[in-house]
Amino acid sequence: MSELIVHHHQQTTLAIDPADGMVNASLLVKRFSGRNPVEYLMLDGTQPTLASIAENNGKPLTSHWQDGRLRSSRRPEFLRELTAAGIMRQKPGTVDGHKAAAPGVAGNGVRDFVPGLWIHADLAAGLARWAECRGESWRPSPLAEFVEQVLAEQTAGKASSPKGAPESAAESFAGMVNAATLQNLRAMDQLMIDGGLSFTERQQTLHARLEQKAQQRGEA
Repeated sequence: MSELIVHHHQQTTLAIDPADGMVNASLLVKRFSGRNPVEYLMLDGTQPTLASIAENNGKPLTSHWQDGRLRSSRRPEFLRELTAAGIMRQKPGTVDGHKAAAPGVAGNGVRDFVPGLWIHADLAAGLARWAECRGESWRPSPLAEFVEQVLAEQTAGKASSPKGAPESAAESFAGMVNAATLQNLRAMDQLMIDGGLSFTERQQTLHARLEQKAQQRGEA
């Protein structure tokens, strides 16, 4: 798995693997109690998207999976076929758990965004809407809009970013902080770039810094 690209929307974390564009679905729906991303993959309404992704990947799904009762009774087999078709993958570990800080980085560690169920990017916005709107697709979903925007920017960035230029981890927080704080984050980010830290390490360190500042304000 490549160095992850991580964005935050209120209490939700969006983690993207730039190697293939997959999104950590478990992390995306973590704050929505009782919402399991596998249930979204099982829905009748999700099947056309699954079939389209599998077709584009050159690994069409078996047509009998259109039968909802069959999907339910043979669920493990269905999920294995989705994995083989490049639609999902499972990474073991605790979702949004903790891992030790990288060498040379101060602090007790960072959040681990790798474990969980990962899904194809074409499913991410729909999953976000399903989780946030509790299946009522007519309701507005700020989270789904956020996911769509980030993924669109990510796609555009791949086409326009100069090769070799380090990506700014500070810009991930541009919509969350004021101008002065963003400037401080940029300065910290540059120091870490000079220190040879990866994008993910820098992003998680900056996020931990913001959480620390928020906690200090709350205790004041």
